[in-house]
Amino acid sequence: MRPSGIAQLLVGLAMVLAGGCGAQGSGSQTPTSPSQPIPTLPVPLPSAETSGRIGNLGTSADIITYNQSVNVGFSIPVEGLIERLQGIITRWELPIPVYIAPSITGTCVTEAMSYWQSVTGLSFVLVTADAERRITVRAAGADELNTSGGSGLVYRTYPNNQARLGVVRILTTSANCVAPSYPFRHEFGHIIGIFGHMPGGGLMDASGGSITASQREIDLLTQLYRLPHGTSIQADGTWRAVQ
Repeated sequence: MRPSGIAQLLVGLAMVLAGGCGAQGSGSQTPTSPSQPIPTLPVPLPSAETSGRIGNLGTSADIITYNQSVNVGFSIPVEGLIERLQGIITRWELPIPVYIAPSITGTCVTEAMSYWQSVTGLSFVLVTADAERRITVRAAGADELNTSGGSGLVYRTYPNNQARLGVVRILTTSANCVAPSYPFRHEFGHIIGIFGHMPGGGLMDASGGSITASQREIDLLTQLYRLPHGTSIQADGTWRAVQ
């Protein structure tokens, strides 16, 4: 477990914060911006329904493009082959479990978690290294990341494509940082469900120009977590739990 100071910080986010990039990473410089207070948002949870329709076709198209249909046929150093289904959404069960490796120092991980909770309502919890479900946040050398500044990837799932293991890799030179940090926020956006770079100038744009998420990015994540595990979405916005 991490030192008690970080654990206490996470408790301060509300007891589990509740109530490359993608494949290629990002080498952008870290913009600076003042931290913002965390509003009380409802946690986006799925209903008991096993089928339905997403009213916003733009949001359903974004989930298909940047989550459901993302190619996963490659390997990454240390973690190995990515084993995740296409054609079915991938998301974490809440609260999202996070392990902070000793190679990461400072408060940028908990700040990134706090930020995404503040704009989406998603909840997080710190776990130990051997937890079965977890995101590991660790430092990585330039040889592992090539020219990127970091990456966030889900690389193992359960049979229904629920996320089981994921990794956020941050370039070693950025592993000890002062929050808020663009690389940490950006890679957390990838690991929690946005598996590609969304155009439009938001936090998940490949340009690296913003340290805050766009409404389009927020809508994708909140709708994603309202769907049950094993869901497949069609182009007309209809969805059905198939696994």
